[in-house]
Amino acid sequence: MEIGGREGANGDGGQTIGRFGGSWSALSPGGWLLHDARHMATWKQSWRIGAAQNGIRLDHFLAEALPKALGREVSRAQVRRLIVSGLVSRNGRREPAASYVLREGTRVEVFLDPAKFDVGGATGMRQAILRDFTWTPDRILFEDEWLLVVDKPAGLPTQPTLDAGRASVFDSLKQFLVQRDGADAYLGLHHRLDRDTSGVLLFTKDQKANAGVTALFTDKTAQKTYQAVAVTGPTCPATWKVENNLGVVGRVGKASKFGAVRSGGDPAQTSFRLLERLPSALLIEAQPHTGRTHQIRVHLAEGGHPIFGDGLYGGPAQLKAAGGAFVPVPRVLLHAAQLEFPHPVNRHTITVSSPLPEDFVECLRQIRGDATEKR
Repeated sequence: MEIGGREGANGDGGQTIGRFGGSWSALSPGGWLLHDARHMATWKQSWRIGAAQNGIRLDHFLAEALPKALGREVSRAQVRRLIVSGLVSRNGRREPAASYVLREGTRVEVFLDPAKFDVGGATGMRQAILRDFTWTPDRILFEDEWLLVVDKPAGLPTQPTLDAGRASVFDSLKQFLVQRDGADAYLGLHHRLDRDTSGVLLFTKDQKANAGVTALFTDKTAQKTYQAVAVTGPTCPATWKVENNLGVVGRVGKASKFGAVRSGGDPAQTSFRLLERLPSALLIEAQPHTGRTHQIRVHLAEGGHPIFGDGLYGGPAQLKAAGGAFVPVPRVLLHAAQLEFPHPVNRHTITVSSPLPEDFVECLRQIRGDATEKR
């Protein structure tokens, strides 16, 4: 792996590119804190439901408890947005339903950045990341006159959403290019990653490359490789493949939930490889051979290995550290680690890689009990 955006021959006229950046601080009494230009600090507060609170709705409970914990006013709307954003967990798993009825003994936890929550008043840490993010040259993994490959941060949607106030990779990257190259800068969107997924993302810089890049994905000549931290489950082979049809099977709030369907749906195929069996989790490599929505997440979850942080598909909101303590998971622990493809113009093989980002690495350190990073 090449560090710092250097390029090197890979023996067939291709290139291998990568980057690394960011830093973590020591643990705080209330959890672990990330201090980095692209991430916000995380605050955790937990409660145990008592007999007097048995039967109270989750949103009603938090509307009473959060103002006391934060020392400031918190509206019901803010509470509901925190829940929908996946920043509230119940007994270690994200709870997306504001109306959930709590029972005595239930553990409720909230993860957010108090300063940003107070100022922005929307969705805590996630919205703070979206508001504050700006592109920097070190996030460009590969660039020539036709293509641009960048390192997408977690928490930023790939394309514009219905919320005009929410930043996206496309809009912010287009602004970066216009400022750098002038008003005529072109950016073509052909490749997408889920909002919480980090890693390699490909764009075109010249319309002449559009057809060739589209063909990379329709003809399946682009090879995508991901890494995920997943639940151990009863068994896990060294390698396996999942092949089925995926379709919408329900909704959680505004989010569509996908799953295997017997009729209809779209064909989906993913190859998996176990990279490391950790004390309380699995580090898994995934290579999707099709590009269905939430494909890797669904295939792992339905196989008994939901990804940590993926509340939509049953992934835990906390992981067990080596010392036995439980620590919050900052997001869905899925990273697009590598993209390999024939260049649509010169046909050279291009291999672009992105090392695991610091939030992902810190979770692995917590599980392993490492003092230093492992690859």
